[in-house]
Amino acid sequence: MRQAQTAERRDIAALLNGYCRLLSRHGIAVFRVSLPMNTLHPQFQALRYVWYDEVCDPGPFPAPTLFHRAIHQIDGCTIDEAFMIHGARDSPQFRVSPWFRLSESAATRLSFPILADGPYEFPVLKDLVASGATHYLVLKFASGITGMISFVTRQPGGFTPAQEDLIESSLPALAALVDAAVKDLILETVLHCYVGYAPTDEIMRGNIRPGAMLDIDGAIWFSDIRKYSTHTQNTEPAALIAELNAYYECVVPIIYAHGGEVLKFIGDAILAIFPTSAERTRYSACNAAFAAATAANKTIAERASAFRHGIGLHVGAFQYGNIGSLRRMDFTVIGNEVNIASRIEGQCSVQQQPLLMSAAFVENGTIAARVIARTALKGIDGEAELFVPAE
Repeated sequence: MRQAQTAERRDIAALLNGYCRLLSRHGIAVFRVSLPMNTLHPQFQALRYVWYDEVCDPGPFPAPTLFHRAIHQIDGCTIDEAFMIHGARDSPQFRVSPWFRLSESAATRLSFPILADGPYEFPVLKDLVASGATHYLVLKFASGITGMISFVTRQPGGFTPAQEDLIESSLPALAALVDAAVKDLILETVLHCYVGYAPTDEIMRGNIRPGAMLDIDGAIWFSDIRKYSTHTQNTEPAALIAELNAYYECVVPIIYAHGGEVLKFIGDAILAIFPTSAERTRYSACNAAFAAATAANKTIAERASAFRHGIGLHVGAFQYGNIGSLRRMDFTVIGNEVNIASRIEGQCSVQQQPLLMSAAFVENGTIAARVIARTALKGIDGEAELFVPAE
């Protein structure tokens, strides 16, 4: 997951670190604090932040539901950030935790002294003995989207009742700050999911008025599934969706792994770009797009995807921006170069090829290729040379 480019977004890891350091200044010696949160998000179901009072390696992630993970080091402390996919709350690890017990209870807190010789009601308590833990405390937030939070201390005798009360009384202020930060995070990541990284950066900067356009230069990818309409007539809807998602999982991660970005899904078609920048020339952008197309076709064949597709690759400049009316707007692309990429892809079925490239794309990338056809492209003046990879 790409890190946020918008400085104004509130940082959950930094907020949690500041809160834990504040507890320490008030004489509450916590050495580990865990903050899990549910979210309404299409990619992940829950967030989890674990703070440690030292620089350390948190070790492997304890559940198979990981979507994204990052380890932050702040002020000599460690914050383990994890985003978990849907189904995280149904995992066996969650169901044998104090979190599950508290979530099913009307109580607002659970408090467990940790004795070296047991007994251990939950596996986590036994795991904490080796680190010198003496007390485990988990509390509910009274409101907001934050959920629950746990605290572990090594101080002799564990938390005192007064310390537990002080911690609980501090949670409304923490919840207000974290809830705002989570909303910022969800807004940004949902935008990334639906409109892409570059448009999200523009939106977060306030460039959302109708007609606001972003000039982009780079390699252009346009792909479309072969015989999709015929396939839909002979496939049950649930199976079709599963096959489509499996196809996109073949293609989309490869585009991003090569520095590209999907700008639009147009029906069953994909429009993606490999933009140029101060660090990336057209040569690099074209070679990245070519490598992605080659890898995608190889992966589709290896995974026996239900679909085959055609890819048209071109390079040029075009515009991307906010178009529509005040009632309904969309970020979309305009420009002749995008049309050319689309028309080249349209020739894939005619030429019986999974990948076709324009002369400009081959020249800019100095790609080993050969001409397979010279033909008119619908709506484009003149004839175009179409290239395939050299054998």
